[in-house]
Amino acid sequence: MVRVRGGGSHQLSVDVLHDCPGCGDAVNQVIVGLAGEERAQASVWNGKQRSGGGLKVVNAGTPVEALAEDNPGPAEWVTVWCDLVVPSEAGAYPVVARYAQAYQGRVMTVEGRAIPQPEYPDALDWWKVNRPERPGPEATIGVIVVEG
Repeated sequence: MVRVRGGGSHQLSVDVLHDCPGCGDAVNQVIVGLAGEERAQASVWNGKQRSGGGLKVVNAGTPVEALAEDNPGPAEWVTVWCDLVVPSEAGAYPVVARYAQAYQGRVMTVEGRAIPQPEYPDALDWWKVNRPERPGPEATIGVIVVEG
């Protein structure tokens, strides 16, 4: 839980461990936002089967070219950062995360943040894919409390 004095943009860090040996050659994303919102606010991780390892360009030369982690070894924990916008009204705002498979996302690790990357809207639109009511309480990774 994080307490802030007002709404607006606040930086969030999250530790991610992505390990999907059955994902084949898919490019996966981790997206985050506030519970109840219509779409995610940020993509924070983009990569192949496992987090960690080196950065590379995937889907090179196509409309879905993006920077991604490509780790042939065991999955590694990585720390990612993003800015989330919270309402100015006092209250508790659950932060939720889910996966996406939109081919493009951002790698917001220290190494990835050193390289300019756009925010890809298709990844953010996965917020409600197969979950018409958006990610549920089981997807909560933290809470931002706006104090009055």
